[in-house]
Amino acid sequence: MVSGKARRLAVLGALGVALGLTSCESGVGGAGEDRQGTDGALLSQSLRLFEDASSVRVAARAAVAMGGSVEITADREENCRVDAQNQAFHVVLQGGGRTWMRWSDALLERGAALGPEERQLYQGLHGKWLELDRHGRIRESMVDLCALDAVHTIANQMSGPGRRAERRPVVTENGERLLPLRQGEKGNSLTVFVKADGKPYPRKLVIDMPTFASEPVGFKFDLYGGPVSAEPPEAATTVRSARLEALAETHLASGLPSR
Repeated sequence: MVSGKARRLAVLGALGVALGLTSCESGVGGAGEDRQGTDGALLSQSLRLFEDASSVRVAARAAVAMGGSVEITADREENCRVDAQNQAFHVVLQGGGRTWMRWSDALLERGAALGPEERQLYQGLHGKWLELDRHGRIRESMVDLCALDAVHTIANQMSGPGRRAERRPVVTENGERLLPLRQGEKGNSLTVFVKADGKPYPRKLVIDMPTFASEPVGFKFDLYGGPVSAEPPEAATTVRSARLEALAETHLASGLPSR
């Protein structure tokens, strides 16, 4: 079970502050220091593009996906889609507050062999979307995920006044040239990969801090300003059931934060 939202943000905030202090104190004098200041300004410009975007898609690992990767597409009107990259589940969240979630038939079918409650889930949700209670734990977890609070917290800490950055050699990923801008030292750093050509939108953020996670943690960004499809599912494919939602919390939503 992962920790709650407040603790997660506190950890990330402390992480950003520590790296900010490191980046301010580790610069070399003269031209090297000037270059770090210039690259720090470029990093701040890039992160401001992320902060100001009307919408964005973020790919990351998430506890609600049992440690798997999800794609989160969200806009300023609080419309959001969350799609597990392994197709295990999909979520549609409307800015007005209604939320639907659908688990794959394959996942439900595998669970049905485990016990009577899992069979009840298969029978009730096979081929269906579950409309989630506004105050339910699954929906609240998805709202937190769609808010991208962790990423915004890191972005704000990295782009504060006086922050410096170190540029690394340009790399090419998926045919696009990216400029890595790093704060901190190797093995204890945050690195933002920004577009090397055109507007320097951030494309990837990598957290490499053993005290935060045993392996580097990455976020990928694309579809800046793109539409967010938050149309409700057809009524014929939707169910609303407190019993099924309670069973889903127990059997289908591993990694929900505790209250």
